[in-house]
Amino acid sequence: YDELYEILRHDRESGNIVWVLGPAVAFDYDSRRAMSGLVSNGYVDALFAGNALATHDLEAGIFNTGLGQDIYTKELRYNGHYHHLEAINRVRRAGSIEKFIEENPAQNGIVASCIRNNVPLVLAGSIRDDGPLPSVIGDVYQAQDAMRKHIMQATTVIALATQLHTIATGNMTPSWQMRNGELRPVYFYTVDISEFAVGKLRDR
Repeated sequence: YDELYEILRHDRESGNIVWVLGPAVAFDYDSRRAMSGLVSNGYVDALFAGNALATHDLEAGIFNTGLGQDIYTKELRYNGHYHHLEAINRVRRAGSIEKFIEENPAQNGIVASCIRNNVPLVLAGSIRDDGPLPSVIGDVYQAQDAMRKHIMQATTVIALATQLHTIATGNMTPSWQMRNGELRPVYFYTVDISEFAVGKLRDR
């Protein structure tokens, strides 16, 4: 972790940091708050995710739940399984995620921090998505192009709890960058409950 802290501090000023997040990051009060703080303090140059991360992060801002479970106490809320659908519907009524955040100044979390700090948020869709939210890119080729635009600038990539998005990002990440006339590696970290994500990344 000490090495990672040093890299992040360095790349905040002299590099480009891309995060790849799964919805689990938004299911916990502390991890959601920490990620929002990293965005607000300049440690995120682009964020890749799917419909689920954005939906449940917005749900947490509205209801303090993730998939109907309190993100702090972990207790189930009555009819909480409807919360993520209600969050999607509210954003769709607003017309866009950006408009929803603008109309709801009390909204907090990862997505709100990205919008308020002009951090690019690339949401790549999935056939499993319910909704989905506006801004989710349903065409896989368009989603890849949107991701490539940012990943080709990356000097550090950190992927948390998302096998598919981690592997997809790894497929298009360069192994090195030129910075200030010097060749340097692209650091790629992944944290996942399954070794499959790490194994597939190493294959690439």
